[in-house]
Amino acid sequence: MANIEDAPEQPAITGQVVRVSIPKELAYNLDRFQEVQKDILGKLGCRACCSGWDIRWEFERRFLVDNQLNVREA
Repeated sequence: MANIEDAPEQPAITGQVVRVSIPKELAYNLDRFQEVQKDILGKLGCRACCSGWDIRWEFERRFLVDNQLNVREA
């Protein structure tokens, strides 16, 4: 029986990158996040699988700047 150290090195799987921006309120709500995830996966071809896709979840923060250059979080 061969050891895992003896196995030939496998090339890294390179998938297509998909970026998804979501508000932090959605990101930290598991039920809502899973609904979005299923919808995104469905648009990529299979609601239960992300094989071949490199999904990058970006939690967006928004800032507003007024004419006097005051910055506040939206």
